[in-house]
Amino acid sequence: MGFVSRHLERDFSLPKHRDVLLENALNDLTSDSNVLAIYQAGSLARGNFDNYSDIDLHTIVTPEKIAVFIKDKGNRARKWGNVLFYEDFNASSPVVVTHYDTFVKVDSWYHSPEEIAPSIWLKGYKVLYDPNNIINGVIKESSSKVYKPSSDDVEFWRGKIFAFIHETYRAVMRDEIYYALSNLDRVRWLIVLGWYMEMEQHLDSPCGVWSKIEGKRSKLKDWQLSLLESWDCGRNTNQIMKTMVSMASEILRLNKYLSKQVNIEENEDQIKKIIEMAF
Repeated sequence: MGFVSRHLERDFSLPKHRDVLLENALNDLTSDSNVLAIYQAGSLARGNFDNYSDIDLHTIVTPEKIAVFIKDKGNRARKWGNVLFYEDFNASSPVVVTHYDTFVKVDSWYHSPEEIAPSIWLKGYKVLYDPNNIINGVIKESSSKVYKPSSDDVEFWRGKIFAFIHETYRAVMRDEIYYALSNLDRVRWLIVLGWYMEMEQHLDSPCGVWSKIEGKRSKLKDWQLSLLESWDCGRNTNQIMKTMVSMASEILRLNKYLSKQVNIEENEDQIKKIIEMAF
């Protein structure tokens, strides 16, 4: 039997509290003449949200006031609800992640107009406020973009996956078990990135972030999810190395497919040599 939370009643109410926070934020921001446009990112924009999804709010501000908005971002977030804490607060960063006492969090970003351009990263985002038509065209153009991996993407993927394989081995040999597990997890995640490139799907999670990869919102096939489950392991060094070895065949398969996909040399012998240095 899986985990049973004592907070289910609270969690059931999260969407209601989230709606209130979003309404408060929009009322505040749209009443400011220096706010030019607002768009929403993440799960709420794309429609694959659940009770626990946060609010990703992007605000475009007049260039002459962007520094003021960034400096005051924490105080601004306090206008929207009762702040529990800020996550990784940095005075010069254009983003602040605010956790509220309702267990809802808001990622609020501030941009100047020249920062916004059509991109695969903006695909599926939702315009909430745009009286001067600053962002609508950008979001519309972004929605038509199709991701296809490039040779640089595959070369980067290769280099990273090899580096984390070697670093896993080094950590095991030093008895740095948590570090070994951390590196092994990056190998696991990079295989997922390879699967997304194989599907020509853009994985919009930062490196190592597992959000939406498993569970009901996953885009992976059953056999891929099954492989991920089989690659789980604990702190035993033999198990760590055995798990890494079990990933090798899928890494080689992906390398072969992706190399053909972007028209670069597979270099199978060289890649086997690189991998086997850690086995």
